[in-house]
Amino acid sequence: MGYRGQLRAGWAALKRRIDPPVPSGIRDALMRAQFDSVRRQVPMLLFVALLNTAIIMAVCAYDGMPFERYGWMSLLIFYCLIRLLVWSRVLKKPVDPARIPRLLRMNVGMSTLLISILGIDAAVTFLNGMFNAKLLVPVSLSFGAMAIAHCLYSLRPAAIAVVIMGLFPSSLAMLFAGDFEAQMLGLSTISVGILMIRFVSEQYSQLIGSLLLQDENRQMALTDPLTGIANRRAMMDELDAEAMAGQKFAVALLDLDGFKQVNDSLGHYAGDAMLQAVGHRLVTAALHSDSVGRLGGDEFMIIFRGISDENDVSARSTAMMAALCSPTEIDGHFVPIVASLGYALSAGEEVPTTMLLRQADKALYSAKRQRRARANAQARPGHQFRLARIG
Repeated sequence: MGYRGQLRAGWAALKRRIDPPVPSGIRDALMRAQFDSVRRQVPMLLFVALLNTAIIMAVCAYDGMPFERYGWMSLLIFYCLIRLLVWSRVLKKPVDPARIPRLLRMNVGMSTLLISILGIDAAVTFLNGMFNAKLLVPVSLSFGAMAIAHCLYSLRPAAIAVVIMGLFPSSLAMLFAGDFEAQMLGLSTISVGILMIRFVSEQYSQLIGSLLLQDENRQMALTDPLTGIANRRAMMDELDAEAMAGQKFAVALLDLDGFKQVNDSLGHYAGDAMLQAVGHRLVTAALHSDSVGRLGGDEFMIIFRGISDENDVSARSTAMMAALCSPTEIDGHFVPIVASLGYALSAGEEVPTTMLLRQADKALYSAKRQRRARANAQARPGHQFRLARIG
């Protein structure tokens, strides 16, 4: 590996350490938490930055420093005022989730840039001895940088950058170019900065752990513990969302026939194994866009998305039932899976979910009645199913 390759590998390793990959399941939740944290802290941070800048300008004026040397700080005060006004508008109205990444990048970028400018300026101010209280600017900036980093802990890379650029330039200047008192102060500030980076990292790790726990609890609340697929609550939430979206879709209810006999003859363990097999087969047979869940007992629900017409629903239901209704092996016994299915088709209009479910339920029981009315000999063992609809 060449020199450039080593640099790229080193940078990639450092980036992973500073900003490790976030589990995909909590990325959206993390971004919302970051934005909520930033929107709470930014107004106060801008006000503190404005106040501290005004204090430094007052000290510069008191020491008789020419205005052209520190006048640029008035632009920072003006910027803080503008950002306060803009951010106050952001806080007053709901924010489009699609805008959150851009808002975060913008505020993180500007915060890092400003603290970098101030950190370098503090080092230059100390080295040049521009006014009598030459330690005032580095010390004031160090306190400000640590406060900002603490407030931005949810954005770990930004918080670490603030600590590094806010503390280290002036601290290194004091350490290598100051008197004994300044050197000890610079060394102390560097050690505090290292501890602050560790503290920020620990807070961020706790945030990630909390979000992971919340996601795990949410998944448990929306997952059927026996089959591992969606439970009634999750399926009803998806059905409500689909109905409100006004897209064309179909909802199907599926019920196992003869399930009680399996429990009675082979035991509840066999019944549980059959339900697990049914859940697995339904998920395997469903399209990626479809949703499969267990409502309870031996009743399942399927939401078919991307439906073109009724023939499409019938074809997809038939394919799913064909994949489902074949014998499954349970403790050496080949147990037939027999099921009935009924569906209701939404035409792309806002339809109450209760109406769709009633239609699918009527279709399901119509299929059951048709199956009972026919002799079992007319269907091959293990492949008895009926499709029905309410038209």
